[in-house]
Amino acid sequence: MRNFFSLMVVLFVASYNVNAQTPIPTSLKVTGKVTDIVTHKPIEYASVVLLKQEDSSMVTGAYTTPAGLFSLNNIIPGIYVVRITFMGYEKLEKAVRVTEGKNTFAGVLGLQSAGKVLNAVEIKAEKPAFSMQIDRQVFDAGNMINAEGGTGTDILKNIPSVDVDIDDNITLRGKSVTIYVDGKPSPFGDAKTALQMIPAESIDRVEVINNPSAKFEANGSGGIINIVLKKDKAIGYNVMFNVGGATRGEGFGSANASLRLKRFNFFGNYNGRYEQVNGSGNSTRQNLIADSSNTWFFSQKSKNENRNTNNGARLGFDYFLDDHNTFTISQGLNFNNNHNGDNILLDYMDQKRESLRHGDRNNSSFNNSNNNNTNISYKRTFDKPNQELTAYASYSKNGSNSGSDYNTQYHYAGVDTLPNADRQSNKGNNGNRFWNIQSDYTSPMGKKGKLEAGVKATLRHIDNDYIATLYDWNQKDYMISPDLSNQYNYEEDIYAGYVNYANALGNLGYQVGVRAEQSQLKGYSFTKDTTVNNRFFNLFPSVFLKYNMPKNQNQSLVFNYSTRIDRPNFDQLLPYINNSDPQNIRVGNPELQPALSNKFELSYSVYYPKSNNYLSTSTYYAQTNDNIDRISTLDTISGVTTTKPMNLATQQNMGGNVSYSLNLTKWWKIWANLNIEYSKLTSIAVNNENFSYGLNGNTQFRLPGKFSIELGGHFRSPRIQPQGTFKAMNGMDLGIRKEFLKTKALVVALNVSDLLNTQQFSSHYETATFIQDYDRKRATRFIRLNIRYRFGKMDPNLFKKKKPQEEEEKPEEEKPKEGGGRL
Repeated sequence: MRNFFSLMVVLFVASYNVNAQTPIPTSLKVTGKVTDIVTHKPIEYASVVLLKQEDSSMVTGAYTTPAGLFSLNNIIPGIYVVRITFMGYEKLEKAVRVTEGKNTFAGVLGLQSAGKVLNAVEIKAEKPAFSMQIDRQVFDAGNMINAEGGTGTDILKNIPSVDVDIDDNITLRGKSVTIYVDGKPSPFGDAKTALQMIPAESIDRVEVINNPSAKFEANGSGGIINIVLKKDKAIGYNVMFNVGGATRGEGFGSANASLRLKRFNFFGNYNGRYEQVNGSGNSTRQNLIADSSNTWFFSQKSKNENRNTNNGARLGFDYFLDDHNTFTISQGLNFNNNHNGDNILLDYMDQKRESLRHGDRNNSSFNNSNNNNTNISYKRTFDKPNQELTAYASYSKNGSNSGSDYNTQYHYAGVDTLPNADRQSNKGNNGNRFWNIQSDYTSPMGKKGKLEAGVKATLRHIDNDYIATLYDWNQKDYMISPDLSNQYNYEEDIYAGYVNYANALGNLGYQVGVRAEQSQLKGYSFTKDTTVNNRFFNLFPSVFLKYNMPKNQNQSLVFNYSTRIDRPNFDQLLPYINNSDPQNIRVGNPELQPALSNKFELSYSVYYPKSNNYLSTSTYYAQTNDNIDRISTLDTISGVTTTKPMNLATQQNMGGNVSYSLNLTKWWKIWANLNIEYSKLTSIAVNNENFSYGLNGNTQFRLPGKFSIELGGHFRSPRIQPQGTFKAMNGMDLGIRKEFLKTKALVVALNVSDLLNTQQFSSHYETATFIQDYDRKRATRFIRLNIRYRFGKMDPNLFKKKKPQEEEEKPEEEKPKEGGGRL
């Protein structure tokens, strides 16, 4: 730990003393920064348009970055007007003169709050549904009508190259992914849990980072998906209520509020959700070698019902100490209760498909969990634009208790007397403590350069105690099973530091960096007396190049390279045996090692400012060594398959992607994405390859009467897995949204999920000992109604004391004069 903080000090000292040469600009630009005139905080996604002064015709336009910056490129000398607009602020216009051979800085432009009731806070500046930055793709979540009333998981189902399986696990281009919330790893448990806790209406945009730079943690070979939440920090207040339900047995509600005073910004939210989801499964297996009972064919059918209740809340505040220093403190709580019931029908058949025996298995289980999370952050800006220092600490504590009961009754052909049923009862307790500490420093270097440096520590401790008991019919009591029970402790400590440097040479922008991570994974099973102790050090370089076309600054060519790692997680390393499905058991693997990936991507994008259309194309290649995946083996004596995670093979993925956003008219938009990929798995034990493609798209209509309609769909062809393929998937969703009142404060949305009821998860396995097909289906077609009401007022004078009337009516010249007036 001492070495970690020493590294932090060294990086900060170095970052303050590094200087870079300023490249000579080769094209004329108009740049500037947009801020709130009261708080001086940057305004992101403000619309900046450059107009000719003589006829007000538009020359070009852009949106401001998260730092409030804008750059209008390839401008010829002349006199122009910069027009800036953004939701909740008065329009600002400023004349600028562009002279020969000199770039123009339009200044720091402060926007004045509109000073009126914003019942229509939902009216925001028109953002592109899709845009491309140097290292990420950005998708506007507010455009996704089909996700209204859903969660973060429903938002991601609308993002291209992102797959959400039947258990809500997220992958990106078929690989594991790390989920961030507002640029930080989610504090609430795993990614799946975190996404289910976030109402879709609270998400502003989704950033997909296929090849993250050295600034980001290296875990997750698929990349990073950053969920950016909506924020209201203008002086005033803002409140939003959301309530709805769905035909599959779902009810939900949420409340979000913020109150901004002069130096304080208070915020809080609550969300509750209840859902009851039914599903079914069907599996057929052919044994190529008969087991000891002469079983050649085996089938099972299952039905399940899952009931889940989730309640979560978060409270916090920002304290603006002065124009440069901001502190943020927040506290979150979450409670989850889950009950699940399964009924499985088993059928064992001989070579003539005649039944040898059949079984009826009933499983019931519950899990109650609670999580509390505390966040403290600090942000320091400087007089030098874009120089920034941040520090962040998060502590989470999670506890859960669970229980399950399995009861299986077998019936044998030609036997009238039933044998004793197999009974099993399980109890589990789990505790998770998670620290996330990091600090980052950013400083401009010259006119175009930028230096980033930072350090991070991630510390996780998990205690797991699982007791499985089997019913002994002779003893007439449950007895502890040492094979199925497990008491396990696990610690994961990761220390990291990084340096990034960015600059430009003419039209070529570049960013190079390296990240160092020291990892230690330690685990011990008291029950099985097994130990995991993996310690490894890795360097992760990254390179990003962006070339802006000299004759058209709305076109860019981007190349990036990064290295990633997939560390085995607790669930994979845990030496457990899950026999909830008696013929298909799952186990962990304490011997797993991390998998390293090298990723390359080249992309081209072009923006058409007159039509607001956008085209992005890319080609990519990735290679993962010691790829972690699950493999199934058949015990030819018992007839039971065991699925286990292993370092299987070298995986290669290469492909291309095309995205196009088309505005046919002011009221009709179309967006589509096509991804084509070739995948290959190579090892001594596993060899598999295939060609696949995926298509996502939607179309939106803005109709009279404040109606909006969205129709979206997706198709994914079969994709390889180590022992077979995941079968094709497809689905279509319909959303209708109606805005009420002049201010559009009230919004009602009606969605039909999986309109054609085609959403199904299927797989096909082929091995030397068995062939198996597996299909799972749950209630994916349903109707969801969502009602949202939002009101607020943003006014810099809202909380100021009113002066006496006689003072207000004094002539201006009678007021005392102040020296040294500030512009």
